[in-house]
Amino acid sequence: MKICLTGGTGFLGSRLTHLFQQNNMEVVNISRADFNNDVKLIAQKIEGSRMLINLAGAPIVGRWTESYKKIIRNSRVETTKKLVEAILMLEKKPKVVMSASAVGIYDTIYEHDEFSDRLADDFLGSVCQEWEAALVPLLQTSIKLTVVRLGIVLDNKQGALAQMITPFKLGLGAMVGDGTQPFPCIHVEDVLSAIWYILTNPKSGGIYNLVAPEMVPNRYFSKTLGKKLHRPVIFRVYSFILKLALGEGADALLKGQKVRPRRLLELGYPFQFPTIDAIVEDLVKKK
Repeated sequence: MKICLTGGTGFLGSRLTHLFQQNNMEVVNISRADFNNDVKLIAQKIEGSRMLINLAGAPIVGRWTESYKKIIRNSRVETTKKLVEAILMLEKKPKVVMSASAVGIYDTIYEHDEFSDRLADDFLGSVCQEWEAALVPLLQTSIKLTVVRLGIVLDNKQGALAQMITPFKLGLGAMVGDGTQPFPCIHVEDVLSAIWYILTNPKSGGIYNLVAPEMVPNRYFSKTLGKKLHRPVIFRVYSFILKLALGEGADALLKGQKVRPRRLLELGYPFQFPTIDAIVEDLVKKK
């Protein structure tokens, strides 16, 4: 089976590539350079694939200058538009298309499952909405379309947690802001397993929130990480410091969404790490 992947060299993409290859699948990576070419060349790469997974997107955490905000948006919205255009050119289209999105699409006030229509009106919210809207033309085809709205993916080798473990081990761990903002996260192994589960389940389709069932604030996550590493968490990264350093980009750290994985649970996915305690204990143990 041939699978096409965008973002295949990234944090999640590289792990998914390994998973698919372990299951004797041919993985074709559509690179950033490919999106600078004619859309017909992208269509040629997709030709003959059974599945296509779209994970393209520049990192969110950083200083959001106007130029970098364009990069964040274009790396998601414009690449997805071009991908959809390429798919629609094909006489024989992929059977399944899965595209990433993020829980940043939801507002920070209410609690959300996949049926929530209370969407964020900030920069990240608008990017996510445009990102998903770019997929709408595929609804007019026979393709099974799935959108996975990702929370904070926790891994001990890459990503947010990997960068936090060393300072926490040194007793320099800190809460972010006042620590009350929700921390919608998920173990990387549950992301990989859930994606596989969705792709191979004939009853799947539509939108799925990829977050752990337990919903906690940043303060609880920080205290749990400190506890598992046997270190106190006495420091705090104040909001004004983050705003000075990152400008509007501080919102990605200071805000959070209350999100539940309702549809994933209804589909019957068995979370390996359903709680923050289980996630952190496993990842710290493997470090």
